[in-house]
Amino acid sequence: MSLHLRYAAISDRGVVRQGNQDSVFAGAHFIAVADGMGGMAAGDLASAIVINTVARLDVPPPADSVVDELADAVADANRAIRRCVADDPQKEGMGTTLTALWFDGEWFNLVHIGDSRAYRLREGGFEQITVDDTYVQMLVDEGRITAEEAERHPQRSLLLRALGAAEVEPAFQTIKGVAGDRIVLCSDGLSGPVSDADIARTLQNAATPQEAAETLVQQALDAGAPDNVTVLVADVVTEDPGEQRQLIGGAAADARLAESDTAVLRAVKESEETADPDGEAEAAEAQPKARKKGRVWRTILATFIVLALIAGGGVWWARTQYFIGVSEAGTISLYRGLPFEVAGYRVAWLDTDSGRPAEDAVDAVEADLENGRTVDGGAAAAEDALSALVDPAAGNDDLDPLCAAAEGETEAAPVASQDCRDD
Repeated sequence: MSLHLRYAAISDRGVVRQGNQDSVFAGAHFIAVADGMGGMAAGDLASAIVINTVARLDVPPPADSVVDELADAVADANRAIRRCVADDPQKEGMGTTLTALWFDGEWFNLVHIGDSRAYRLREGGFEQITVDDTYVQMLVDEGRITAEEAERHPQRSLLLRALGAAEVEPAFQTIKGVAGDRIVLCSDGLSGPVSDADIARTLQNAATPQEAAETLVQQALDAGAPDNVTVLVADVVTEDPGEQRQLIGGAAADARLAESDTAVLRAVKESEETADPDGEAEAAEAQPKARKKGRVWRTILATFIVLALIAGGGVWWARTQYFIGVSEAGTISLYRGLPFEVAGYRVAWLDTDSGRPAEDAVDAVEADLENGRTVDGGAAAAEDALSALVDPAAGNDDLDPLCAAAEGETEAAPVASQDCRDD
């Protein structure tokens, strides 16, 4: 007996965000959620590119080579993002998650990269069926922190893998569908502010996918919704509901990709033909063997995934982050990257050296700088933060001055040219 999907999808920009960088696609055979990132670097475009590319899979899957087709579609989407960045370097740093399911009437074929999640409710039992590609999940897997500590960790949103990197390695799963299953795909705009227990309770109580999706989005909004909120709920049913395709969020709103997949796939095809205009037939003949060989090597290289992340997968995001720390020369400096190690590797690049010795600071401030003081808001905000730190006259009230008065004193802090330790 062939099964079907009855689904509903909602995408909301949330309470804080001014735009929506999430994209979602829902069809009879294929459902997907993508959470774009990059802010001004066009995260909305990244998610739109991916969703519009992989939406071509909303057809009955082939009897074999399903993973090959999924991998090819994701690779096409990633190439399209990279080409977009090559055409406009200001978009460097844009990327997106992807969690998608290709349904053949019995089996779900899942592809996942990033921290958008897939959940399943079956006969009252609730489980997360994806594993977050995040720094804190790595710490949990290694036993260095608990799952409860991960929920409060300051780097809980740090992704280790996402589309948009030079090299990507999605995870694949095959999951049997059972009539009565309720599947949820969502961005972290839901899984962040709403607990798994509350998500499970809502799924159990909602009569329809539409009711479930609406309730979950409202719960995220009631919790403050600091990020875009995207929820797709799909029930596995025995009768064909006959729903139409849904393309919503950033993918639907982006005029540059108004018609599903055509613009993106054309760009990918042109890019491949330009790279090898005369080798099309030979490449087509060799492609199946190349894919199999590539997957063997990917399995072998999985052991060295951290090196791959540092080389490409995590770098694109890290370069958009800023922190103030202490250089090897002992001076207060602005860095691009992360103020901590990822699996033993430092991902940071010196941006601006103020020349001011860190030892000029009082102990508390110096210790803070040694650990790295993160700065939100991009390059301009980071430069302002550095100036305000080394020169209190800059007047940034949100930052501690380099030299702070002792507790209980009311005198103003010394100006930048003074050495606090000489007082």
